[in-house]
Amino acid sequence: MHISWDDLQTVEALVRTGSVEATGRELSLRHSSVSRRIAALEARLEAALFVRGSRLVPTPLAAQIAARAGPMRTQAAEVAGLLTTERRERQQRLVMTASDVLAPLVFLALSSVAPNQPVEVLVSDQEMELVPGRVDLALRPKHDPSGALRGRRLGRLRIGLYGTSRGMTRWILPSPALRGRTSMRWWRHVPEDAPGAVSCDSLLGIRDACRAGLGRAAFPSFLAHGDPRLRLEKELDGGPPLWLLAPPARGVKREHQALQDALFQALRATEGAFVKQGAPPLHTTS
Repeated sequence: MHISWDDLQTVEALVRTGSVEATGRELSLRHSSVSRRIAALEARLEAALFVRGSRLVPTPLAAQIAARAGPMRTQAAEVAGLLTTERRERQQRLVMTASDVLAPLVFLALSSVAPNQPVEVLVSDQEMELVPGRVDLALRPKHDPSGALRGRRLGRLRIGLYGTSRGMTRWILPSPALRGRTSMRWWRHVPEDAPGAVSCDSLLGIRDACRAGLGRAAFPSFLAHGDPRLRLEKELDGGPPLWLLAPPARGVKREHQALQDALFQALRATEGAFVKQGAPPLHTTS
């Protein structure tokens, strides 16, 4: 038979204090709730736990339960303290999530913001639920944020066709799964098949293969940031809008809001990451 910790700690407290009222104060329960809990447990066990009279007298069964639940009470208090400490530490840090492709953009922004509070970056392709104190921000390609999330549009990702030298004819192609992603519409500029081509199922892998000289490749321009080996041949359209998403404003700490604002500005200012409004596409390298 399963007995919940609520029931065990009620028996333990009642044996230890000898009073329904004292047990209620300790467990933040009404004394009537304590009595109902004990009566319900006795009915399930089909055995008496206390002899009612001028005072409550525990039966041998109740005494044995209390003896074993005593150490559990101490451990439960330690666990509660641990969770309280962890929650307070979590509330002090801002937690942000991004995919492995977008994570470099986050790190570039953080390097210019120099936050004065801890920041945890969760790198995952899974869309995590945004809850203040657990996950505070998400960087995601979206065409329209849904639900109650607050969305701040950063801009449309700049996509480039890159190579390591002029006149490259070989290609690094996306895998069918990568080509099928709705957020990567620039693949229409890339042949679906090419002789001697290397294919890859990761944008970071495609960038690295291009860097190694295996062929031309298309990927977000910020992934080529600061790398002199990668030559931009031309810009491609089809880059998705990028959004910085956050939970509803209620419950967001002032310090976190200030950091969110700073990150938004730093992300928007990342050199070469977004298509400039009104600027014509660049077709050749200088």
